[in-house]
Amino acid sequence: MVNHALWIGSYAKKEEPGIYEVLVDTEAETLTVKSRFSGVENPSFLAEADGYLYAASESMDGKGALLRIESDNLVLKGTADSGEMAPCHIWAEDTYAWTANYGGSVTKYERKGETLEKTAFSKHEGKNGPNEKRQDAPHVHSVNPFPDGRHLLVCDLGTDTLAVYDKHTLEIVKKVSAAPGSGPRMSLFHPKQPIVYVMNELDSTVSVYKVGEGGTITHLDTLAGLPAGYSGEHTGADLQLSPDQQFLYATIRGWDGLAVFDTDPNGSLSTPRHVKLDGKTPRSFYALTNKPFLVIAFQDSNELCLYKTEQNGLPVFTGQRVSITAPVCVIKKGEN
Repeated sequence: MVNHALWIGSYAKKEEPGIYEVLVDTEAETLTVKSRFSGVENPSFLAEADGYLYAASESMDGKGALLRIESDNLVLKGTADSGEMAPCHIWAEDTYAWTANYGGSVTKYERKGETLEKTAFSKHEGKNGPNEKRQDAPHVHSVNPFPDGRHLLVCDLGTDTLAVYDKHTLEIVKKVSAAPGSGPRMSLFHPKQPIVYVMNELDSTVSVYKVGEGGTITHLDTLAGLPAGYSGEHTGADLQLSPDQQFLYATIRGWDGLAVFDTDPNGSLSTPRHVKLDGKTPRSFYALTNKPFLVIAFQDSNELCLYKTEQNGLPVFTGQRVSITAPVCVIKKGEN
């Protein structure tokens, strides 16, 4: 019984398939690639809103792309310049979308009819990080909405900064400094508690912040994601909660594994358990709602893999994988 349809974003040339629709059958425990779509260069991250799919075109002349979702097709309606290189994350709601641009900025877009227009832009400044190779300049990596509906949380890997924006004006309301050299990458708001988790790329840690009024966030804790004694290369990638919020999962590249944190009802985290994964360079992933499965994108082994989670929260590989070139994003189809 097919009960989940997913959008997959990847790195691909414009003329090559870059966006995929993948079906999950949780009874048969299978993955199937239903459709492949070309037309957008490096559609690395995707967001769906109001019957449209938005893609961050992660290229040197970065763009946001607008695609209309039809019954068995995606139709590219247009693009808008981001004003910056390498948009690497996107979020959308109603007729608006926002990209985090690795070149060091945030762009806001508006869909007007079936065209996409850039309507606001904010450039970051500074060089605060101690990692000379990765923190030579601002590198904005993600943009996510606060539960209050008024603010955005923007992770800047290059300056070790969390910036809180007014969602519509793109004015920075406040900044919070992360640990030097941590490299904030991705954020995830708890759906029931005033908590936001941040995946720090450069030191592969997970930080916990308390969310307050007016877009305030206050650091509570930071936990190591890597197993004790690991000394190889590593970069933290993404975060997801289990549907019941009992577990927080974090993918870590280089080590190529998953840190599994138990969560207290108040949102605090335990020291993680660790699961070595069955692919190379895990990136984004999706925890299926109401079913104990994770779908994980492996960029460098060019595959999407299906894992079944046990009652203790630890995932076990089902053996089911499908080939997709350089997948990096997994989101639920039909979920804004």
